[in-house]
Amino acid sequence: MSMPTKLSEKHWQVLKMLEDMTRADAADAIGWTKNHLDHLCTGSVEKAGGVATLFKKEYLKIQAKQSEETKQLVAQNTKTAQRLIARVFNDIESKKKVTPEDKKILSMYTNALSKFTPTVNVKNLSYSYTKGLTAEELVHEFKRLKTIAESSFDRGGLPEAPEGRTGDISSFDE
Repeated sequence: MSMPTKLSEKHWQVLKMLEDMTRADAADAIGWTKNHLDHLCTGSVEKAGGVATLFKKEYLKIQAKQSEETKQLVAQNTKTAQRLIARVFNDIESKKKVTPEDKKILSMYTNALSKFTPTVNVKNLSYSYTKGLTAEELVHEFKRLKTIAESSFDRGGLPEAPEGRTGDISSFDE
């Protein structure tokens, strides 16, 4: 990390701490409030002063580094995780009675797997976007979903009641 002249030694210490600690723990360790550190991390010049912009820039570098390390860790351990999950599923499947704790574990792993494997639903068919949909089909699907999302904000309310009326909806006879 290069050292801009505006960041103090305390700022650099906190940035180093943020590589391994939560914001709250780092703030406590340096003697700052968590709010002050949050303002620095978000670059709030109004609440943390002019140094907040520089601090945020350095903090984003740390986050980018951590994100890249996480991606590499996931890539390196995907096969191991798959084997372990399969072992857990097989162990539960071999039991005569599935306990509530087993159901909780199955739910947790199933949710993690569904988040790990992105999918796109098109006309009640589910396709993984890495296989099954062409780039053109993906673009069309995202345009369709965007249109649906945008139209959901354009909703009209009930018309106001004319003067002298209560605004109650009248019933009709069939």
